[in-house]
Amino acid sequence: MMSVLLMNKKGSWVVWVSVALVAVLIAMIFYYFVSFKSNSPIVNSNIVNPAEGLSVEQAETTFNESFVYYFLYNVKAYELHNPPLSDSKPSIWMLISDDSYYAEIVNGDISVYKGNPKEYDIIIKTTKKEAVKMMDDKNYIQNSFVAGLSSIELIASKTTLFAKGYVNLYTQITGQGITGNIIRIYTS
Repeated sequence: MMSVLLMNKKGSWVVWVSVALVAVLIAMIFYYFVSFKSNSPIVNSNIVNPAEGLSVEQAETTFNESFVYYFLYNVKAYELHNPPLSDSKPSIWMLISDDSYYAEIVNGDISVYKGNPKEYDIIIKTTKKEAVKMMDDKNYIQNSFVAGLSSIELIASKTTLFAKGYVNLYTQITGQGITGNIIRIYTS
């Protein structure tokens, strides 16, 4: 009888160690996906601000896909990625004044189109004037969103947003910390 009790204690110790190892493994996988960046992000050193040298009014009248691309490049949208074991591409819908644009990110490459997307993960709303101001000053991006002059709306499930890397994009746009964003995404 005594040997059975000792064996049960030894067996429970093994179970607890196994559970702890599994928990550590899960935490490591979680950390990997939080910090995961696209394998080969398209870093373009030749990217030119399409609003450079233009007045705000001139930039507003010539606003097109290149402006949207420049904005998304500046907020590091090229770091978005497909969730593990999925072919679901990150997709952003941008409503800028009366115009509609959408972007898809594939292997770090941002493609921007005019029109309405079929599927999208988030919506970014702003005016052309605000967008031009954001292009002229990267620091103004966060100011515009914090002041409520521009907005970001999370559409996809919280798990999908997290798996695709939107937590980092949200931080780039709003300037709010990653820890708070993870908690906010999973509690709202």
